[in-house]
Amino acid sequence: MLIKETAAETSVENSEAALHIIYGSRSGNSMAAAILAHEFAIHLGIQSYLHDMSTIDPATIASMKNILLAVSTHGEGDPPAVVEDFYAYLHSSEVPAMKGSSFSILALGDSSYTDYCKTGHDFRLRLLALGSEEISPLMECDIDYEENAKAWVRQSVAAFEARLPKTLKPTEKEFAFEINKPETDDDKLFYAKVVELKMLTQPGFEKRTMHKVLSMDKFGTSFQPGDSFGVYAHNSRLLVDKLLKTLAFDGTHAVEVGNKSKLLKEALIHDFEITLITPLVVEKYAEIAQNTQLREFIKDTSHLERYCLVCDVLDLVTDFPSQISPEEFTGILRKLAPRLYSVANSPLVFPDEVHFTIGLMEYSVKNRRHTGVCSTYFADRVEVGDSVPVYLEPNEKFRIPDDDTRPMIMIATGTGIAPFRGFLQQREHSKATGENWLFFGDRHAESDFLYENELEEFRKKGVLSKLNTAFSRDQKHKIYVQHHMLENSKDLFDWIHNRDAVIYICGNKRTMGKDVKATLEKIISSEGKMTAEQTNAYIQKLRTRKRLQTDLY
Repeated sequence: MLIKETAAETSVENSEAALHIIYGSRSGNSMAAAILAHEFAIHLGIQSYLHDMSTIDPATIASMKNILLAVSTHGEGDPPAVVEDFYAYLHSSEVPAMKGSSFSILALGDSSYTDYCKTGHDFRLRLLALGSEEISPLMECDIDYEENAKAWVRQSVAAFEARLPKTLKPTEKEFAFEINKPETDDDKLFYAKVVELKMLTQPGFEKRTMHKVLSMDKFGTSFQPGDSFGVYAHNSRLLVDKLLKTLAFDGTHAVEVGNKSKLLKEALIHDFEITLITPLVVEKYAEIAQNTQLREFIKDTSHLERYCLVCDVLDLVTDFPSQISPEEFTGILRKLAPRLYSVANSPLVFPDEVHFTIGLMEYSVKNRRHTGVCSTYFADRVEVGDSVPVYLEPNEKFRIPDDDTRPMIMIATGTGIAPFRGFLQQREHSKATGENWLFFGDRHAESDFLYENELEEFRKKGVLSKLNTAFSRDQKHKIYVQHHMLENSKDLFDWIHNRDAVIYICGNKRTMGKDVKATLEKIISSEGKMTAEQTNAYIQKLRTRKRLQTDLY
């Protein structure tokens, strides 16, 4: 349902007696939860105002006494683009003390990331520091957010009901406690035809990476480098059969999935995540499983996180067997989410096409070959001419500068090269005069120098001003992109500090993200002769001015 912004967007009248519900939503889930809270409060007779973080004047929060805040987290702990201004204001020195106010927070995220609800927790800590009182505990939500969101609405609105006068007439009829979901990814699906599918890497090497081209003819929505597309795939039937056998489940057993009855086998193939696990999934399993070893195991947080990096659901139920029902089992699983792939081309150069750079997830653990959902889908089940269901996921936090004269520093490993291929194509097409510097790293130059010929051509033409490559396994001592960054620290700092370059980091959050960020801090601190505090402030200013942009997965 569509909720119009209230007059409270410009006014906070009746703040002592009214409830102010503020949402920061990228995909619409936080907004859906906020709308439910707004409608429930009105149902109870409480005056309620609904605010969008992307449009509200952030300064008005200081005048609010009763606050509900629903906010999502983007990736590895960052606030979504639509939340950034509100987040920056609340964490600035401009905010007055907020003693006498009360709040509760709903934090949404994706538990496949370590800090999956960090933005919500950041807001909580900041409000407490400003003197506001937490009236109801923060509630965390994973991608299956509905039940926790509804529980939060019940608890938090009830907590304010006990304090606030009922200035509206309560509704007598029973309240329909259901979340009206925003437009789902299914509603936005486009079936794109595969026009090219080729291997970028060489045979005989451990790692395989594919280049895929889809026809976007009649897609009807513009996209650009920096954006991503979600791709839907289903689980391997062979993996599902192994899982059913290990659990001694009958695949024809009926289970409820989204208020629909499905055969267990089909539900595991199409609806549930089984190729990866998160600490939250393991903890839920431990609550049900009568397995003493598992309960001891999850006490070691670091060990648990390492386990989740390489193991899947079949490993979990094999390593820690338990008597569990099909309903209990599906109840602990996450829903099967689409996989996101960065746009690897400029649509200005390749009209009506989208290109992907796809790293196949393939490795052996516990004497068994593990593969990702899309890995087997793309490598084994998709051919040229087939149609693939995709949807657009815009990324306003990862964009080419509007100023074509501004230099760009791009740091990538592996498939992180994808958006930068599109960046360079677009800079060449627009005849941008800003210089471009690329740091790229992978395992072996012979196999993993992705788009080598294209990058060399960009360099010959002058589109790519500098190119530094690091292939970690081509010599005895491993060399990574951060080593080349340090070797070029003086020039890097000059580009950043004196030439206003925009810095982009794209790659795996676990294998390069933290190291590259730490190296960047070291360079700024050393070359700029800054203290740790000054360095942090400098980097924060880069982020605020959108001169440091990251896309880590």
